[in-house]
This record gives sequence, C-alpha cells and structure tokens, in this order.
Amino acid sequence: SGTKLMIPNSTRTCEHVFGEVYVYLSCTGRCFNTSCTLQPLRHDSCPRIQNKIFTLAKSSYLTFLIEQGGKYHNNFFKCDNELCVRFDQLCNLVDDCGDGSDERKCKNHFQCITSSFYIP
Repeated sequence: SGTKLMIPNSTRTCEHVFGEVYVYLSCTGRCFNTSCTLQPLRHDSCPRIQNKIFTLAKSSYLTFLIEQGGKYHNNFFKCDNELCVRFDQLCNLVDDCGDGSDERKCKNHFQCITSSFYIP
C-alpha cells in the first residue's frame, strides 16, 4: 500500500506544508494568502531534460512530457535561470534552482537576510 495524502476540503494555512504538497494545495486554492508558484512550460523549456515527448497544452501552446515507468508526467518548475526542478523541490526550504526562484513565491517560510537560509 502507498502513502495516503489527506487533502483538506476547505482553505487553510499552509505555513507548515512543503514541497509537492504545498504546490498542490496552493495551486488548487486551498491555502490562505498564497498563489500558485507554477508557470506554463513551453516545449523549449528545461533544455537539460532528455527524451521529451511534445504535446499540445490547452489547445494553445506546445509543451512536453517525460515518460517514466510507463507513465507520462510534466512535474517540472522552470527556474528564472532556465534550469528546471521537480515539484517536490519547490517551497521546501532549499534553493534547488541556485537562484532562489524555487523558493521566492512561497508563503510557508521567509529568508534570513544575514545568512540567506530559509526559515519555516
């Protein structure tokens, strides 16, 4: 049996939620005072990702999927410096992009000015 995720039916504070769960809750409008950190991924985003499968998104732009274990997914966030990280690396108190863009719009923490560490 796998991990069970309990999703709240109503809006709540997400100050103690991190990573992919934070992304899901904020992008589905279930967190107070947050906005979705995701942006549409175009087909030419994430140049370091190999074996892309191109597809049309929302009948308006070309995007890509990755096949892994017989399943297709597009769970990437495009950093401001053009690198891409997985959704579970967003809002997780770690600068996975190297430019801070994966933590910048997150409302579940703040960044210490003197040390640059992220504090929940």
